[in-house]
Amino acid sequence: MHSRTVLLAAAGMHMVTETALAPFYPALFRAAFGVQDFAATGWFITFTRVAAVLALPLWGLATRRWRLHSLVLFGQSAAVLLTIALALAPTFAAFTAIGVALVAVKSVVLVAHPSTAGTHPDGLLPGVRQYVAVLQGAIVLAAALGTTIVTVPDPMRALPALAVAEVALLLACITAFRRTGVPQAPDTATPAYRAPRLALPPLAVAVLLFALAGAVVRPFFTEFAAARGASEVGGALLFALAHAAAVFAAIRARTAPGLTGPVALAAVGLAVQAVATEPLLLALGRVVFGVGLGLAQVGLDLRVLGAARGSGTGYGLVAAAQHAGLLVAPMIAASGADADLAAPLAMGAALFAVLAVAAIPLLRTAVPDRPLSPEVSDVLVRTR
Repeated sequence: MHSRTVLLAAAGMHMVTETALAPFYPALFRAAFGVQDFAATGWFITFTRVAAVLALPLWGLATRRWRLHSLVLFGQSAAVLLTIALALAPTFAAFTAIGVALVAVKSVVLVAHPSTAGTHPDGLLPGVRQYVAVLQGAIVLAAALGTTIVTVPDPMRALPALAVAEVALLLACITAFRRTGVPQAPDTATPAYRAPRLALPPLAVAVLLFALAGAVVRPFFTEFAAARGASEVGGALLFALAHAAAVFAAIRARTAPGLTGPVALAAVGLAVQAVATEPLLLALGRVVFGVGLGLAQVGLDLRVLGAARGSGTGYGLVAAAQHAGLLVAPMIAASGADADLAAPLAMGAALFAVLAVAAIPLLRTAVPDRPLSPEVSDVLVRTR
């Protein structure tokens, strides 16, 4: 197996475990530790998000001193031990402490993104499309696993299976890295997308807004769908529908997407869902939202990697901004859902609309900083 494939699988698995386990935390804490307070789940998620925000810049700095494959092997080895410890945790406090450490070590796979995308044999755009498709596909898989997990009488039984999966991933990493190594993303491989390093701070702001707008609609979507007449399974399918549409849109993107148009499309899709009174219109809104989400993520990722120029340090800072958005999103969603279950959708639509407007001045700093040669200018990078 090629190292790029293994790193993509690691990133997908990170997304699955991070997303799929969230719905069953209340049942897990109740069954394993007798914790009845829902606030415990909120604190656990908050602590793990903070761990990711703090760990990502540190992993980025570490890429300056150690080779990426060594860092990934260290992080994955630690993940195996911590996942086993998680299954044996005697108290909620121990479970939380181990969970925080697990998220911190697993986040190393995210700083490998510049290498996995930048070394795609067909260029950066196919590499980014592939990465976005894997992450969005992982959310679809996570929705299916999460729906299954919440029906298990003792959710702690799921953790040994997770440990086995982590061991399998570690063995795949060792085998692939010995065979092919982990290629570092060369800056010269992406001249068509190269942007000034000064573009990273405004791009980090755009990434934070994008992550916040996309995640604020997740925690209460199934409850909202049920209120509109969807069954429990139907709500899960509607949730997954948007991310399946995002996979399709990312795969079908033949040229580098702009940002304003796709983000505006995502805003429209969420606005349609917020006012939908029946599942069919809700499904239409999910598809429109998903298409905008997939295209916007590809467009934004291209610009981030162009400005990071293969630097794990630069990309680590942007990834930390993304997780800061993911950290804040559930809190904002909860405050809105208390008043109206449609409020998180309206909030997401408003945030995407703000980003669509803000993207114009933000991305003026992210245009290529040198004329494109005929050999590399076959793919147009839109500024809107």
